[in-house]
Amino acid sequence: MAEQRVVVPGPNRKHLIAVMVFLVISGGIIAFFYRGLSHPADKNIPSAFLGKTAMPFEVTWLQGQEHLGHGAEAKTFSLADFKGRPLILNFWASWCYSCREEARDFEAFWQRYKDKGIMVAGIAIQDTPDAAMQFAKAYGKTYMLGLDTEDGKAAIDYGVTGVPETFIIDRNGVVIHKEAGPMTAEKLASFADRLLQ
Repeated sequence: MAEQRVVVPGPNRKHLIAVMVFLVISGGIIAFFYRGLSHPADKNIPSAFLGKTAMPFEVTWLQGQEHLGHGAEAKTFSLADFKGRPLILNFWASWCYSCREEARDFEAFWQRYKDKGIMVAGIAIQDTPDAAMQFAKAYGKTYMLGLDTEDGKAAIDYGVTGVPETFIIDRNGVVIHKEAGPMTAEKLASFADRLLQ
C-alpha cells in the first residue's frame, strides 16, 4: 500500500496581505491613542479662570510656613496669605509621573525668584502627607507645600482635571495663565517679568 502524504497548505498571498493590512491599521490606531493620551487636547483649551480673580482656597500645611511668616503651629494656609504678591500655584501628587519632570524646575525657579517677591506654592491632591513629603524630600522641594482636603475642594474649585496643573496669578490676584501638564524652566521664566511688573 502506497504511503499517503498530507499536504498542509502554506500561507497564500491574500492571507499575507490581509495580515499586513491588519497590522498597519492596528499600529495606526495605537499611535493615535498614544498621541492623544500623552498630549491631551485640553492643554490648548483656555481656562475659564483666565483674566478672573483666583478662587480662594485653604489647604493643610506640609512645609514652608516660614516663607509666609507662619509659625510651626499654623495648620493651614490660604490664597489670602499671598495678597499683593504674585503666585505660581501648582497642583501635583506624589504618584504623578509628570510631576517628577517639573519638580526640580519649580525648585530652581523658587530659589532664583523668592527674594524678588514671586511666591511658589504646591498643593498635593489625592495624596497622603507621608507620600507627599517623601516626594518633596526626594526632589529637594523647599517652597510652600500644602495638602488638599479629603474632598478635594481646592482642586475642584480650580477645575483641576489632572496633575500637574499650574496657575500663574499676578499680584492683583488675577489668573494670567493656566498650564495643563508639566511646566519647564523656560515656561516658568517666561512669566517672571510679567509677575514682577
